[in-house]
Amino acid sequence: MLGLSYHILRVFNIPIKVHWTFGFFFLWIAYIGNKSGMTTIGIARLCLFALVLFVCVVLHELGHALTARRFGVQTKDIIISPIGGVARLLQMPDKPKEEFLIAIAGPAVNFGIALILGIILTLFTQQGVMPVGDPQRVFDYGPNFFPTLFVLNAVLILFNLIPAFPMDGGRIFRALLSLKLGRKRATRWASILGQIIAILFFIWGVQRGDFILSLIGLFVFVSAAGEYQMVLAEYLLQTQSVSDVLRSDFTAIYIDEPMSHVIQLHDQGQEKDFIVVDQWGAMQGVLHQEFIEEAIKKQDIGSSVREYVSPSYEPISQSWRLKEVFHLFQQKGYSIIPVYSTEKMVGVVDRDTLNHYIRSNTSLWKNWNLK
Repeated sequence: MLGLSYHILRVFNIPIKVHWTFGFFFLWIAYIGNKSGMTTIGIARLCLFALVLFVCVVLHELGHALTARRFGVQTKDIIISPIGGVARLLQMPDKPKEEFLIAIAGPAVNFGIALILGIILTLFTQQGVMPVGDPQRVFDYGPNFFPTLFVLNAVLILFNLIPAFPMDGGRIFRALLSLKLGRKRATRWASILGQIIAILFFIWGVQRGDFILSLIGLFVFVSAAGEYQMVLAEYLLQTQSVSDVLRSDFTAIYIDEPMSHVIQLHDQGQEKDFIVVDQWGAMQGVLHQEFIEEAIKKQDIGSSVREYVSPSYEPISQSWRLKEVFHLFQQKGYSIIPVYSTEKMVGVVDRDTLNHYIRSNTSLWKNWNLK
């Protein structure tokens, strides 16, 4: 759902990106300001305020990212969009305490900003912490700038603590539930609550004509389901073994066969990647789908398999966990792996079969059981 984003700077070695829709946000708030009868200076202050507010959002996300770094979790990037920001962590820690601290770090940053603004406004201004005048034209009065920033940071604290998973409050809720229920069940309950709140966000946003709130509701609803499926996939990979996805009915290709034979098998669609053996049946390598497609593109049907075979492969055991195999596919780029039992090849695991197994077993329609 994040789509195309543009890199603008790097903070603490974390890329900060802006979503392509961000520019439209300023056009929208300028329209709202004009519709409310703000002066040109007031609209300019409103746009400047939006920029400063999104700096606060970046600081909020950096709170998550830097806390995660303390627990060895790296951040891919921080993306700022019209509906807020998101720090894309490469993984979430398994320990509930660590997830709790990472989740609460963002609102804690907003609390710190609000606290500093509150002290300064209380001690050094006559107006205090609250904006004055017409709320529809609040930025027509210059001194309202920092009191409004104080109020919005306070609102961000409360809003982010709403237990709508995967918002901060939802992650805090899941972390606390995980202490009692375990990560899988806690995520399911947090997802259900998050989606209920997301529906309320959407309906309320439509009724008020607040499309930002409606977009947040839509984003939360889809993200809650996605997060639960990710946890289901993690659980599946950690608990299931190679024997659950082993394919014993595989086709072995002889190394001196012509590519025309392999292309014919490939076009039949039953198998896309192949084990390659010599005339005595000894393993010689693997023939990846990408290599077969290269031969098709070149119309190189007369060459032998020997010219396209890859000698890189790693034999594995049936007892391996799927998580270990998944990492091999990701890190080494393999598409098919031979499986051995007492020095005899008993089958293969291929990338497509594993992905299909994960998708079919993490379908939300199959996982309504909350036990």
